[in-house]
Amino acid sequence: MLDSVAHSTFLPNASFCDPLMSWTDLFSNEEYYPAFEHQTACDSYWTSVHPEYWTKRHVWEWLQFCCDQYKLDANCISFCHFNISGLQLCSMTQEEFIEAAGVCGEYLYFILQNMRSQGYSFFNDPEETKATIKDCLQSSHLWEFVRDLLLSPEENCGILEWEDREQGIFRVVKSEALAKMWGQRKRNDRMTYEKLSRALRYYYKTGILERVDRRLVYKFGKNAHGWQEDKL
Repeated sequence: MLDSVAHSTFLPNASFCDPLMSWTDLFSNEEYYPAFEHQTACDSYWTSVHPEYWTKRHVWEWLQFCCDQYKLDANCISFCHFNISGLQLCSMTQEEFIEAAGVCGEYLYFILQNMRSQGYSFFNDPEETKATIKDCLQSSHLWEFVRDLLLSPEENCGILEWEDREQGIFRVVKSEALAKMWGQRKRNDRMTYEKLSRALRYYYKTGILERVDRRLVYKFGKNAHGWQEDKL
């Protein structure tokens, strides 16, 4: 679905859209998108429209607001993947959000789902909303879930095992069981190991995991924390 909207005719020169360009690069380019003043959730027009009926401009305004309000790194967000309507945005899965926005994807997905269920009252108290997002997403990242399973043999049930504890290298022993457990955590009964492994591979880009040239084997990278025995 994401690839199908990458070259939308919404932009005058969309055929030249660089898929690697961040959406903020184009957002600030008046040739593509006329400049407008930054707005709060209270006075921006997109807040008066249900997300499923957003235009592409509404989607951009929402992204801009989320980055400003919650201090998200907009450079992680792929412009072309969000050059879509609100209906398309609402149909995206959490995995697709992560694919399109990296570590920001989980936050954006969480914010959108709460807006759909609570309406714009979700933004009534910005500080409370920030705290809610932090609490709900704390320890909810996939790599932290995997780390915590490795550190809890009683919960692991042989799903994961260390290959080299000191180096942070581990193996997925029961791939489908791991996917099922993660799906239960995320309330996603369609979770598969293919989707989970794709999300794990994203962490190569962030330094949280490092590539190991063996099937089902991964290694914690320099930006992962909490797995070292001497630092527990």
